[in-house]
Amino acid sequence: MVKLTKIELPKKHIVYGNEFPVAYTLSTKASPIEIEDLLHQEAKKGFFNEILRKNGAVVLRLGITDPDILSKFIKAIGYGSGDVPFVQNGSTAQRTQITDVLTTANEGPGELDIYQHNEFSRFKSYPSKLFFACTEYTAKGGETPIVHGAEIFNDIQNKDPKFITSLNKYAFGRLLKGDDTLEEKKQKAEKISREHISDDISWTKNNNLVLKEHTEPLKLYDNGERKYGVFFNSIPAYYGYIAYQVKGYGNESKILYDDNEEPISRRDLDIALESSFSSEYNHEWQEGDLAIIDNFQVSHGRKPWRDGKRKILVSMWDTKNREEFPKYVV
Repeated sequence: MVKLTKIELPKKHIVYGNEFPVAYTLSTKASPIEIEDLLHQEAKKGFFNEILRKNGAVVLRLGITDPDILSKFIKAIGYGSGDVPFVQNGSTAQRTQITDVLTTANEGPGELDIYQHNEFSRFKSYPSKLFFACTEYTAKGGETPIVHGAEIFNDIQNKDPKFITSLNKYAFGRLLKGDDTLEEKKQKAEKISREHISDDISWTKNNNLVLKEHTEPLKLYDNGERKYGVFFNSIPAYYGYIAYQVKGYGNESKILYDDNEEPISRRDLDIALESSFSSEYNHEWQEGDLAIIDNFQVSHGRKPWRDGKRKILVSMWDTKNREEFPKYVV
């Protein structure tokens, strides 16, 4: 009978005594149907929910690259864990639908360095789990860096405690300007904006929709054994584009504290970005890897790549009737 067998990943981190990430492979060769059944049974027992709470991320080295089969594995884990597919609204990344639950990950050019971000962290709703599947990998580079939110939180708190206090005191805001909107589409655009992005919206005389997003960049995570602060935002991603003059997905101007619209200092932003670099675990993909991350406490990015192909697919899931992700309070 096939089982999941623990393996060691080089350069893994240890966060609060737990491996980050933890990894498993199959104990013996098995058919896709047998693997699907194994994953579903483990999910129903709470294995994946528990390991993501403790470790933040898990890599399953399954050796299968067919997107249709991988989709069955993902649904076995997702539905078995009590989750449902996350409905994406407002995504800035270009994605192509591959199966009913898998899309391409970011399709930006290979030379683009994508910095740390928690998926949809600047919106009202965000997925609880992300699945990343490697279906082809012959490129040089292109690792996926992931950062445990507690590790970067503690690093910034040690280096810049006033910044942590300020982020806790205020919310984190970013001003976005949409494209010109036709009059008959205003009502629909406003409804979507209020449901998924922000209630703080207005229209210019030229029919531009202006959104002010308000998020809580520090969250309190409970892994069942302890409670701790985590960095839950996309500050490194936004600031990385500004600092390194790389085109992002919109016209970022400033990164602001909400209450008084005071810009976050360059020093604080530099520390946050550098802490994201120093806290990274860079996953070196093998074809057939299926990685799962807890989006609440783990951020992700992408290293540049060249010479060859790199195909990473993503699937986003959310927990039904989950409790609100609480704000961290100093």
